[in-house]
Amino acid sequence: MVRHYGYNKAPKDALTEIRAVLESEGYRIIEYAPEDGFMFTDYKIFYWGKNQFQFAIVVHVKDKITFTGMGKLDLPTSGLGDPDKIMETQTMERLPYRLQRNVFSALDNKLDSLGYFSINHWP
Repeated sequence: MVRHYGYNKAPKDALTEIRAVLESEGYRIIEYAPEDGFMFTDYKIFYWGKNQFQFAIVVHVKDKITFTGMGKLDLPTSGLGDPDKIMETQTMERLPYRLQRNVFSALDNKLDSLGYFSINHWP
């Protein structure tokens, strides 16, 4: 869940624009450190079928912009027991690709319109 972008402006300006994009998409910024080129969002809830998942984004702006996504998936549990614990949250390293694409496609369109360009990068 990583995306890389190139840019042709000052890193602080890029981080400010990215913050505005994320806030317009409904993300709440928890940490914002323009001097370090770093930003971290709170989890935003998305619905997928009968389940809901939460997605947070970490942004690093250095020589390139790196978006790292973190996800949690809420799964309904059934059985006897405490009715208050009907949903179980599992932190997952990898969410299904369709979910990732759903989250990042809206961001891709807005970042493209601001002049950022996607970098295909394999570590």
